[in-house]
Amino acid sequence: MSKFNVSHISAGFTVVLVGYTSAIAIVIQAANAMGANAAQTQSWLLALGLAMGFSSIGFSWFYKTPIVTAWSTPGAVLLAGMSFQYDMALVVGAFMVNGLLIFATGMIKPLSRAIENIPPVLGTAMLGAILLPFCLGSFTVVGTMPIAFALMFLTFLLAKHFIPKYAMALLLVVAILLMVYQSDLAFSQLDFSIAKPVWVTPQLDIMAVLNLAIPLYLVTMLSQNLPGITVLKTHGYTVPVKPVLQGTGLVNAVMAPLGGFSLNLAAITAAICMTPEVDSDPKQRYKAALWAGGFYCLAGVFATAVVGLFSAMPIEIIKMLAGFALLGTLVTCLHSAFSDANSRESALLTFLIVLSGMQFLGLSSVIWGLLIGGGHLWFTCKRNQG
Repeated sequence: MSKFNVSHISAGFTVVLVGYTSAIAIVIQAANAMGANAAQTQSWLLALGLAMGFSSIGFSWFYKTPIVTAWSTPGAVLLAGMSFQYDMALVVGAFMVNGLLIFATGMIKPLSRAIENIPPVLGTAMLGAILLPFCLGSFTVVGTMPIAFALMFLTFLLAKHFIPKYAMALLLVVAILLMVYQSDLAFSQLDFSIAKPVWVTPQLDIMAVLNLAIPLYLVTMLSQNLPGITVLKTHGYTVPVKPVLQGTGLVNAVMAPLGGFSLNLAAITAAICMTPEVDSDPKQRYKAALWAGGFYCLAGVFATAVVGLFSAMPIEIIKMLAGFALLGTLVTCLHSAFSDANSRESALLTFLIVLSGMQFLGLSSVIWGLLIGGGHLWFTCKRNQG
């Protein structure tokens, strides 16, 4: 890069900040549920940080597109809720199979083409439903932290009006100052030692594959990679689906023995790198993803300190940072989903079902939303043609 751009740096940092603060507790719970000890948990975070960092940098640099990868938060939720216990060798073996399945999806044309060909209105409706709770969450904190909310909301509005390019940078500064003022940050208590990898030789077991690898693969593909592809398309980027699936799957498989349970396209956090506030030129926004990759690597190397830092951050500040950062993308999704009268009802069904968070027959609301919305769209098209 010929020069540093503050908006690129702040967007990249915000990606990691929002991604970690919103899900790191779940990842730690998942590690504990799988029987990981303290050293193995740090190894998980080291492996995930490096995997996300190097893959984000590699894809974004090669394709000059803001391609941000992430751990699978729904996958972590799945692992954290598992009621049965396997030996760690079988667990990482299942993680490796998950990565190989994602890699195979990128290799098999019908599978990757099916993902690419999901109707855009359904994809944007689904993404809008995923984003809406985050945006609403930024306003629910007013009852518990009214002064902090007022300061951050006014900062956001004024910055968006006068200097939109630096809105998130200013918001981050205000958030950090608030934490310092409230004594939530105590740097002296943080352990800045470098995290160490812990190798576990993987073993394969058919039941571990069926109960861990297959559900992890399905939830990662449908709840993470699909929205991630939609985010890129919504912002006008051509998505290299096959190489991204192959690359993330391969990295996932390689990092599995160190605790890399799942690697996929980021959706919610990736959108932070794609707004006009990051750069007025869409062709330059990939540089924000490069910074995100760098911060991911740092977060992985200093996993011990990261756990302490993000544990100290008030949930209200996390909600405001995430919600305000994603308002622009939510507007884009809703406009795209509901602008065509012929597909508006189908998009609405998808939007409402995904937003409901329903679970039925072991399938998530994301899957049901796409199935029902897609079926309605198909019947609508057939009726109009007839």
